[in-house]
Amino acid sequence: MPSIRRGTWKLTEGARARVLAYLLVIVSSGALGFLAVLHLDQAALFDQLTPYQWWIVASSAIGGGAALFLSGDKLGQPGWIGAARAAAGGIWITFVGALIGGTLGLPLYGTMFGPFIVSVTLAGTPVLLMLWMFNIAGIHMLMGTYQRERDSIFTPERMTIPDHPDGLTLRVRGNFS
Repeated sequence: MPSIRRGTWKLTEGARARVLAYLLVIVSSGALGFLAVLHLDQAALFDQLTPYQWWIVASSAIGGGAALFLSGDKLGQPGWIGAARAAAGGIWITFVGALIGGTLGLPLYGTMFGPFIVSVTLAGTPVLLMLWMFNIAGIHMLMGTYQRERDSIFTPERMTIPDHPDGLTLRVRGNFS
């Protein structure tokens, strides 16, 4: 018996790339939030996480997703200018995500120390910084797939529908006077 839901979630390649980019930034921001929790409380690795520590991890993930959304089209643009915009977008995602996550985790106090803890964590662990940079590069490539698909929709060939009643060829029909 065929599934009723089969075919209801048909996403295009660009939409799947965008969903994967969001998933990647949410998971990696949550992992970075978990490392921030471990940086503040080393015993949390061996003990069970408290509900507040889980909230810090969740707010970090929410902050990363919100920062990617707020970055607009900084990521995914082609060329050298696109690479420079991706670097700026990576910095944007890192610090605005930490700002949003810190604010959700602990209002006012977390707003100030969220970006600071992320900076200290990334500066203290160069391997983690390198992984974060590769993460941003992967998000840039995924968003590039989305941007290319989005830009291809509005090409002049696709904007003119052949034999459309409001099209110029049927209205004029060779009579230019």
